[in-house]
Amino acid sequence: MLFRSSATGSTSIQKQLFVTLTFSLVTIFGVFWWLSQTALHTISESYVLTRLEHDKNLVADHLVRSGDLWMMDHSSIGPIYMTPQSGHYYVIQTPKDTLYSPSLNGFRMLEKASDNIVDIYETKGPMGDVLLVRSESMLLDGQKLRIYIAENHSPIQQMVLRYDLLFALFTLFALLSLYFLHRWLLRRAFNRLNPLEQQLQAFQLGQSLELDKASYPQEVHSLLNSLQLALEKSRLQFEQSRQHNSNLSHSLKTPLNLIFQLIEDQNLQQYPQLREQLKQQSQLILALIERELKAERFAQNQVIAPLPLQDLVTDLQNSFSQLYQQKNIQLHCDFAQDAQLLMEQEDAFELFGNLLDNAYKWAHGNVYCKIDEHGLSIEDDGPGVSDDKLHRLEMRGFRTDETKPGHGIGLSIVKQLAEAYKAKLHFSHSSFGGLKVQVCFKEAQNKFKWLQTPR
Repeated sequence: MLFRSSATGSTSIQKQLFVTLTFSLVTIFGVFWWLSQTALHTISESYVLTRLEHDKNLVADHLVRSGDLWMMDHSSIGPIYMTPQSGHYYVIQTPKDTLYSPSLNGFRMLEKASDNIVDIYETKGPMGDVLLVRSESMLLDGQKLRIYIAENHSPIQQMVLRYDLLFALFTLFALLSLYFLHRWLLRRAFNRLNPLEQQLQAFQLGQSLELDKASYPQEVHSLLNSLQLALEKSRLQFEQSRQHNSNLSHSLKTPLNLIFQLIEDQNLQQYPQLREQLKQQSQLILALIERELKAERFAQNQVIAPLPLQDLVTDLQNSFSQLYQQKNIQLHCDFAQDAQLLMEQEDAFELFGNLLDNAYKWAHGNVYCKIDEHGLSIEDDGPGVSDDKLHRLEMRGFRTDETKPGHGIGLSIVKQLAEAYKAKLHFSHSSFGGLKVQVCFKEAQNKFKWLQTPR
C-alpha cells in the first residue's frame, strides 16, 4: 500500500532508492574491482618477473663457453629445466647458435626480437598454455647474448579468473541482499505511518486530528505539522460555514413560519391566486433551506460536545410560545435539571425543534416532554392521528391535514437525524389523546451515549 501509486507518472520512493543504491553500489564495486584486479595482476606479475630474473641469473651462471660456442652445464642447474613441459623454459641466442631448454621438448617458443635491453611479453607454450617471457640482452665474455626465460602463466591467470567470478557473485549477492534489506527497512519505516493512514481514513470533516509525533519518524515531523495546520484551518472554516448556515437557517425559519400563518389568514381568502403563489414560493424557500442544511448537521460528521439540556429546551420553549402565543400552550418537562445532551448543537435543535413544533401545532393546550437515558418522548393532547396514517408520518411531504400550515418535511428530518445517531423513531397514540413520538437510543447505547448527568 505504501509503495502503490494511483497517480499517472508518479515515481515510487522504493524504485528511486533502489536505482540510486544500485548505481552507487555498481560504481563502488566497479572501482574496487578495477583497483583489486590491477593490484592483483601487478603483484602476481611482479612476483613471476622477479623469479624469471633470478632464473636468468641462474642460467647465465651455468653457461659454459668453448671457443665460439656456448653450452649449458645441466649437471647443477636442477631438474626443472630438464623435465619436458615443466612450465619453466629458457632460450639462449648466441652469435653462432640458439640453445633450447630440454623442458621445451622440441617446441619452438616465440623469441620476440627487441631493441630493448629487457623485454616482457606473453606467448603460447608447448601445452597450449600461456607463457610469460622475460628476455634480456647481456654481454658475456665479450659476446652479446640474449636470454629468454619463460614460465607457465596460466595458473595465475586462472586464479585471477576465479577471483573475478567470486567477486562478481559476491557483488550480485551483496546487491540482492542490500535490495531486500533496504526494501524491508523501507516497509518497516513506512509501516510506522500506518496509524496516520488509519487516522486520516477515519477522519471526518469538522473533527480535530491529534497526532503523537513521538510515534512517527523524526523525518516526517515537519509534514505532520503542516498536515495538522491544514486540517485545523479546514476545520475552522467548516465550523464557520456551518455556523453561518445555521444562523441563516434559524433566522429564516421563524419569518417563514409567520408567512405560512399569514397565508392562512382569512384576509387573504379573497386573493386566492396571490395566496397560492405565496404559499408555493414560501414552501420552496423552506424546502431549499432544509435540503441544504440537513446533510451537514448529521452526527457522524460533527464534533460532539456536552450541551446543557435545560438551556436547549428553554430556548425552544420561548420560541414556540411566541410563535403559538394565541394557543397558550403549556410545556411539561420531565428530565434532570443538570442533564447534558451529547449531541451536536444544530442536530439537537433540529431534533427537538421539529418534534416540539409538530406537537405545538396540534396540541389543544399541553405538550409533554420526557427525557431519560433511553431516549426522549414528546406527546400532545391534540386530536391525534388515525392508525392508517401513523406509519406515513415520517414520509417526506406527508401532511395529515392540508388545511393546517406546514410543509411536511419536519418529521422526515427527525427520522434522518435519528438514523444518524443509531436511534429508532416510533409513532403511537398518546394517553393524552394526541400523538406520541419516541426517539429511542436504547439500542445504540453500546456505540453512543447521548445523555449524561454531571457529578
